[in-house]
Amino acid sequence: MYYKDYPVNIEKKLVLKYLGYKNDKIPEEIMDKVDKAINDAYKFIKPKIVYDRYNVFYDEKDNKLILPNGDGFSEDYIVNHLKNAEYLVFAVITLGSSIEEKISQYFSSGDIMKGMIYDAISNSALDYLSRSLWKDLAEEAESQGKGITQSFCPGDSRWNIKDQEKIFNLLDVKSIGVSLNDDFMMKPLKSLSIVYGVGKNIKTSLADHDCSQCDLKNCSYRHTSKKFFKVNVSFGKVKKIITAEMGENLFELLIKNGIEVYNLCGGHHKCGKCKVKVDTEQFISEEEEKFLSDDDKKENMRLSCFITVDKNLNVVVPYNDKTAVILTDDNELPVVSFRPRIEKKHLNLDKPSLNDQRDDHKRILDAIGINATISADLLKKLPDIMEKTNYNIACTVRGDEIVSVGDINDKEELYGIAIDIGTTTIALYLYNISTGKKVDVYSALNHEKVFGADVISRINYTITKEDGLNKINKIMIDEINDLIDDVCKKNKIHRNSIYEITAVGNTTMIHFLLNVSCKNIANSPFIPVFTSKMQFKAHDLGININPEGYIVTLPMVASYIGSDTVAAILSSRMYLKKEINLLLDIGTNSEIVLGNKDGLFACSAAAGPAFEGAGITCGMGGIAGAIEHVDFTNIPVYATIGNVEPQGLCGSGIVDLIAGFVKYGIIDMTGRLLSNEEVSEYTDKGIADRIIEYKGERVFLLDKKNDIYVTQKDIRQVQLAKGAILAGIRILMREMGINTEDIANVYFAGGFGNYINVESAAEIGLIPYELKDKVVQIGNAAGKGAILALLSDEELSTASKIKDNIKYIELSSITSFQEEFMEGMYFKRCNF
Repeated sequence: MYYKDYPVNIEKKLVLKYLGYKNDKIPEEIMDKVDKAINDAYKFIKPKIVYDRYNVFYDEKDNKLILPNGDGFSEDYIVNHLKNAEYLVFAVITLGSSIEEKISQYFSSGDIMKGMIYDAISNSALDYLSRSLWKDLAEEAESQGKGITQSFCPGDSRWNIKDQEKIFNLLDVKSIGVSLNDDFMMKPLKSLSIVYGVGKNIKTSLADHDCSQCDLKNCSYRHTSKKFFKVNVSFGKVKKIITAEMGENLFELLIKNGIEVYNLCGGHHKCGKCKVKVDTEQFISEEEEKFLSDDDKKENMRLSCFITVDKNLNVVVPYNDKTAVILTDDNELPVVSFRPRIEKKHLNLDKPSLNDQRDDHKRILDAIGINATISADLLKKLPDIMEKTNYNIACTVRGDEIVSVGDINDKEELYGIAIDIGTTTIALYLYNISTGKKVDVYSALNHEKVFGADVISRINYTITKEDGLNKINKIMIDEINDLIDDVCKKNKIHRNSIYEITAVGNTTMIHFLLNVSCKNIANSPFIPVFTSKMQFKAHDLGININPEGYIVTLPMVASYIGSDTVAAILSSRMYLKKEINLLLDIGTNSEIVLGNKDGLFACSAAAGPAFEGAGITCGMGGIAGAIEHVDFTNIPVYATIGNVEPQGLCGSGIVDLIAGFVKYGIIDMTGRLLSNEEVSEYTDKGIADRIIEYKGERVFLLDKKNDIYVTQKDIRQVQLAKGAILAGIRILMREMGINTEDIANVYFAGGFGNYINVESAAEIGLIPYELKDKVVQIGNAAGKGAILALLSDEELSTASKIKDNIKYIELSSITSFQEEFMEGMYFKRCNF
C-alpha cells in the first residue's frame, strides 16, 4: 500500500472553468472573490492519497477482468479499455472534510456564490492531484518500458458507480478518512476513486483524462480539438516525461513541472541564460540569435523562453549541482537579555472535587498566574490530557497564550528558528530557546529565482501570470519546509518542538512569504500593503512546525527598505551609538542607512543585479567555478570559488576586475574601454593584449580557454550600479549635514559585502575613497538581527522602535539625485 501527500496547486483558470467561465470576459467582482477564496482555501484542504498495484487477469471468454480477491469488472466500457493491462493501479484521493464543511457552511447561510466558488476550487484541487499522481505513475511505467492509460472513475461516463465498492475493498481507505455510504457515494464528498491500466501493450495516454473517450459531449471543459505532445526532459539524474499542450512555452512548461531552468529575467527574452539542448532543429528568431554563439547553434542549444512546443521533444536542461556560497555566520552576537516569548511551566494541579469545581482551563490559568487564551484545537484535547497526566502537566506558554499541554515528565526542549529570506538565498538558524544555544544552521538557494533574478521580475510574474503569486508563495513555503525537515532530521528533533519562527527579508520577500500582493511595490508611488511587525499561526501559512507555533516577521520601513535592513541595524547596534555610522547592504536594491542614536536616515539605491553577477555577459552567482577575485599582479590573475575551472564572474570578481581596469588604465574616467593601442604604452603588454575585437565588439578577454570576457556594456552596468549607490550615500550625508570625516565606521553587511575586496570597492568609487579604512565587514547582520528577535522579546520590541526612528528618503523624489547619479558614474581614480 502506498500513501502520497502532494502539495496542492489551485489553478485559477480551472476554477473559473468549473464556475462556467470559459473565454468570457469575467466580472472584476468575481475575479476578486475567486482570488480571495483561493488564498483562503489552502488552509482547509488536507490532501491525502492511498493507492496500490494489483495484477489483473483478463477472462476473454466472459470479457471480464478478474481481480486478486475474486472481484471483477464486467462492463464492456471499462473492460475494453483495461484488458491489455498487466496490472491495475487503484487509487483514492481526498481533500478531507474541512473544505466540504466550508462549502456547506456557505450554502447553508445563503451565500450561494461563495459556496459555488469553494466547490469549484475543490474540483480544481482534485483535478490537480489526479494529474500529479498520473504523471508520477506515467514516469514509473516509462522506466519499466510500459505504457499507462488515462484515468477511469466509477460513476463517470459508462462505468457503474457500484464498482467503487470493489476499489474500496482493495485499499486502506480508512487511513485517509474516506468511507462509502449505502448509495456508493464517498464521504467526504470531495474525494475521487480512480483506476489506471499499465502494461507493455498499452500506449501511454497524452493526459490523465482523454476527452475524446468521454461521453459528456457538451462538457464546457472539453478540449478534443487540442493537441498534446510529450516532452522528455533530462535534468541531472532526473528523467521526466511532461505532457505539453500545443503552443505551450517550453520555459514555462519546465518551471511549472519543477525543472529549475537557470535564468535571470523570468523568461522575458532579456538575459539569454535559459539555455537547453533540444533534439530537433528549431526556428531561431533574430532576437534569440543575439544570445546564441555558433557553438550553441551547432549543438542545438536554444533559449527555452523562445521555444513553442509544437511536436514531441527531447530536452536536456543543464544541471549545476555545485553549492552556492551562502553567508550564514552568526558569530559575535551582541549580548542581550535572554527573554524568549516561549516558556514551559511544570504544574502539579489540584484535582477536581466536589469542593473544587473549577474547569480545567481555569485550573491551568490559576496555576500559571495569567489570563491566557487557548486555541479550539488544543481545548478539545484538554480532557484526555488531564486524564492521562492525572493533572500533572507541562504547560508551554507564549505570551498570553497556552500553546501546548502535555505530561509533566515530558523532557521536550523548546526550539525556535530565525530565518533570513534573501532574493537569492535563504539562511535558517535553529536555536534551543530553553537555553538560548545555537543548534544548527542550514541554507539554500531561493528557488524563486526561476521567475527572475530580481524582485521586479518576480513581482511582474505575479501580475502577468495567472495564479503567479500563489506559485511564488508555494515555492517559498516548500523551500522553508524542506529546510525545517532537513535540520530536524539531522538533529533528531521533531518539528512539533519548534514553537516560533522570526523571519526577515526585503519587503517583497516578506509579502511573498505571507502571500500578499506586491503589485504596488513596483509602481509609483511604491506603497507596500504593510510594513509593521506581523505574526500568524505558522500552520495558517502552510509552514510545518508545532500547530500552535507562530511566525513573526520583523517590521519594515518602505517598499525597498525591508525587515532585513531593520534587523541589520538591530544587530550592528548603530542605533545606540553616539558616533555616526554608515550601513551598506549591496544588492540589486542596495539599502543604505546613515545615523546614530539621535536618528537614522535610509534610502534604497536601484543598483541593478550587476553585483550579483546578473546582467553581465559572463556573469554568474557565487557558486563553484565563479571567478571571485582578480589581481593582475598574480599568475593566474584570478581565483575561483572551489579552485575549479572558471565558468564566469560573480559580483566580487567583477568589482576586482573593474578596479584593475581603473588602476592599469584599461578604461578612462567615463568608463570607456580603451583600445590595445591606446593603453599599450602605459600598461603591461600582457594586460593590454587582452583587449581584442571579439564577436564584433571590443572586449577584455579574461580567460580565452573558457570564453570569459567583459564587454563595454558590462562596464556600463557596473557604472550604473555604483553610481546609484554613491549618489544615495552622498544624499544621506547631505540630509544629515555631514562630511566623510564625520563617519566613524562603514558597515558592509550581507554576502556581497562580506566577500568584496574593500580596496577594490573604493578604487571604483562604490564608496567614497576616504572611507575605505573605516570599513567593517559585519557578515549576515540581517540573520543576526532575526536571531536576537527570536531570543529576546525586548529585541523584537526594539526593532519596531528602530523602524519608527528611521527617516526614509525616496531618491526619485530628490531633485539633485540625477546630478549625483551622473557624477557617481565617473571613475575618478582612473589613470586616463
